[in-house]
Amino acid sequence: MAIVKMKKFTLFAFEAEIFDENRENLINKFQKFNYVHIDESDFDEDNFSEDDFTRPRSSEDLIDIDDKIKRSKEDIDLLLKFKDKENPIKAMKDGVSNISLEELTARAMTFPFEKIDGEIRDLVDKKDKNKSKIQNIDSKIAELKPWEDLSSSLKDLSKLGSVNIYTGTVSSNHADDFEGEVIKNDLAYLERVSKDKNFNYYLMIVEKSIDEEIKALMTSYGFTPINIKSDGKVKDTIGFYEKDKDLLFEKNNKIEDELRTYLKYLEDFKYSYEHYRNEKIKIMSERKFLKTTEVNLIEGYVPEDKLSDLEKEIQKVCKDNYYLRAEDPDRDSKEVPILLKNNAFVSPFEIMTEMYSMPRYNEIDPTPFFAPFYFIFAGIMVGDFGYGILVFLATLFALKKFKLTDKKRRFFKFFNYLSISTIIFGLVFGSFFGGIIEFPSLIDPAEDSTLLVILSVILGGIHIFFGLGIKAYMNIRDGKPKDALYDVGFWYMAVLGAIGFILGKFLPQVAPYGKLLMIIMIIGMIGIVATGGREEKSRGAKIGWGVYSLYGITSYLGDFVSYLRLMALVLSGSFLGLAINMIAGMLFESNILGKLFAIVIFVVFQLFNAFLSYLSAYVHTARLTYVEMFNKFYEGGGIPFKKMIENSDYFNID
Repeated sequence: MAIVKMKKFTLFAFEAEIFDENRENLINKFQKFNYVHIDESDFDEDNFSEDDFTRPRSSEDLIDIDDKIKRSKEDIDLLLKFKDKENPIKAMKDGVSNISLEELTARAMTFPFEKIDGEIRDLVDKKDKNKSKIQNIDSKIAELKPWEDLSSSLKDLSKLGSVNIYTGTVSSNHADDFEGEVIKNDLAYLERVSKDKNFNYYLMIVEKSIDEEIKALMTSYGFTPINIKSDGKVKDTIGFYEKDKDLLFEKNNKIEDELRTYLKYLEDFKYSYEHYRNEKIKIMSERKFLKTTEVNLIEGYVPEDKLSDLEKEIQKVCKDNYYLRAEDPDRDSKEVPILLKNNAFVSPFEIMTEMYSMPRYNEIDPTPFFAPFYFIFAGIMVGDFGYGILVFLATLFALKKFKLTDKKRRFFKFFNYLSISTIIFGLVFGSFFGGIIEFPSLIDPAEDSTLLVILSVILGGIHIFFGLGIKAYMNIRDGKPKDALYDVGFWYMAVLGAIGFILGKFLPQVAPYGKLLMIIMIIGMIGIVATGGREEKSRGAKIGWGVYSLYGITSYLGDFVSYLRLMALVLSGSFLGLAINMIAGMLFESNILGKLFAIVIFVVFQLFNAFLSYLSAYVHTARLTYVEMFNKFYEGGGIPFKKMIENSDYFNID
């Protein structure tokens, strides 16, 4: 249960012309082997110049493969829109299929990707052009819509030689005044064609002799001219546009029917997508190689226990024309990739470590240390036997019956383990779906809230001090026993002494040890002040930083208070469950309809409460882990070990 020990390897492959022919075979071997993390190779400035080296693969190769990945994913997403919706339970049961890397490659290479993708894109382009035309027509219709009720053709009206025709808008705020002024003139005709929230739309027919007068009036009221693009009646023009839209919609429906016929290629596109993703890994790996006219240089990392297997794979390709050097990497290097290896119970909790940050090579894997606490805390927060049984059976069924990706399988295992803890603490609290069935409890959350507070604080203290203990271990491991005393030992003395001294004021059992505990606390505080600024140069700075370090003891109060969420969440979940049962119970005592509603309310809202309880437990336990525990010893920032087979979205690839 730890970070996998790595070997940093350097591979020199000689006889470059031969190696060029076999490079693809070698990179294929690496990918099949999978446990190889290729590192960027740098040239030796003492023996070579930068001009002596080249990279086997160009950036154009990477651009091309990225394009294929993008196109294949677009094709998949497009075809999925035409696929009939499946029963989600059946879909998960059918799940993903297992496929070897060789089979994946073979399926992808036999599929005429470029041809089929080109045909689909031609159809999509036609559809998009039609959609663009529809949008253009919609825009034209929107412009004409306010003028739909015009009874005459503007083209016909414009033939009247003695008058000028104007169409435009006036703000609704000024429309009444504008109309009143216009109608005062007998030589002007004004028609309000339509109006909306902001504007009134007008047709004006003005005798040319008063044109200037009317123009001045229009200007004063903010009349905005609008050119109506219609040769005939506006209503007829809109009708023509609507017919054009219908034709375009019909064309697109036919295109969609044609696209639907390509559903038969959906699985082939999935094969292509995953194949190209894995090809990209190979290209990116090769781009990290270096070659000269005489030698090829490959550097990377491999798990120590797989080094001999790696060399066997190299021998199959390079025969005797290679030199492999392997050494232990620098423990303090930030470049060493991190691979975690834990037992069956701990490994599902690795998702929480990965979510936060992978450890560095000189750290320890925090997963086995926080996993038991996460298990316990989550169980307490949910704390219902019924919810635990429900999730346990659901996740167990999924693990047994569904074909899951490795990622999803680990996720279901994670919640399966949390459900076991929930069952245990459901028995402790005597809770079954919020108390629908009463059975004895060791702790009643409603009655023993004080006890829950005490237990929460005690568990929080163990959690915090365990994190500090890990820090002490790491210091001792790294040959820094004094740092373990200064940064952990004195804090143990100060905090535990303070807690014991305070408890002695309230608990007779602790009171006889009050003076001893006070002395321990004082020694711890003095130690913190004396060593907190030990890295500073001046005496004043040492004392100042020491005092500031001691001030950090106040943060422990907030740390302990954070653990009260253990009590708060189990109480909130149990009270909400109880309320649901009370409402359902009252309805159940009425008529048949009430009984049916009671059953529906009980099932729906208990399931909802279970969901909220597990979600809260997941989030808040993660917070306690990341904020309260990790900040005591864990830094993170490690580089995840990049295997050469991509985690698939659609298959389990081996």
